[in-house]
Amino acid sequence: MFDSILKDIRYKLKTGGFWIQCIAICIVVFLLLNVLKAWFTFSNGGIAGVAYYDIIHSVSLSSEWMDNVWHIWVWLTHIFVHEGFFHLLWNMMWLYWFAGIVEDLIGHRHSKYIFFEAALFGALVFLISAQFIPWYKHIEVHAYGASAAVNGLLFAAATISPTYNIRLFIFGNVQLKYLAMIILVLDILFAGQNSNSGGHFAHLGGALWGYLYIVFLRKGIQMDFIQQFSIPKSTKKSRTVKFQKRESGHDSEKPGEDRLNKILDKIHKQGIQALSEEERSFLDRRSKE
Repeated sequence: MFDSILKDIRYKLKTGGFWIQCIAICIVVFLLLNVLKAWFTFSNGGIAGVAYYDIIHSVSLSSEWMDNVWHIWVWLTHIFVHEGFFHLLWNMMWLYWFAGIVEDLIGHRHSKYIFFEAALFGALVFLISAQFIPWYKHIEVHAYGASAAVNGLLFAAATISPTYNIRLFIFGNVQLKYLAMIILVLDILFAGQNSNSGGHFAHLGGALWGYLYIVFLRKGIQMDFIQQFSIPKSTKKSRTVKFQKRESGHDSEKPGEDRLNKILDKIHKQGIQALSEEERSFLDRRSKE
């Protein structure tokens, strides 16, 4: 039985793609942290103790700026850290849904950039908010989890296709624009309360980034700045101009970009169901690029 389960897991990791691998990393980190927590709690008279929290804080964002400078890896590792079961469950479910929607609509490359950039922008908003929240002024707080990144994907999807329906367990079919609005209102309300305030500010930052990414993409401005830090696959100069409109000299790319923008506008106004078969085929080809 266990051999069969392990084979299924290995197969899914190989064939499931990038998002399944992200989910797998989050699950492994969750299990490791909770095994450590159980060990430290059992061996320390029912209290996890300082040693355990030193471990979790070493991979989480701190409200102290210099800690994040000296421990530069936390800008990435905090995304994959979840301690509570429902924190992990909801984030992974939403990651699977919204990453798939964004990927289907504008492609794998953009969906990855939105995920990581929304997480980083959410982290930045958390750090700024921690300097002004009254109950954070004299203590150090830590933030972790993929919520800001997932919010970025949700608001990107809702901006591209606000009438896109997603089926929720209790409520049935819900359009993305209403789901995004509910999440936005809840984060605004709870950000001003002494209950994970910094986390809610991070959620708002991620949501803002996802929304702006699509708004600027429609204007021909690509906010894929993470690509600047990636290793180039060839010696040829990249044809993408970061944070700038494409040069008029790229005539061969302009018709495709214009058509993509028109299709995205049509999805925004009428929903994805309004696309013709030919438009769906074009969008599918661009997604695979």
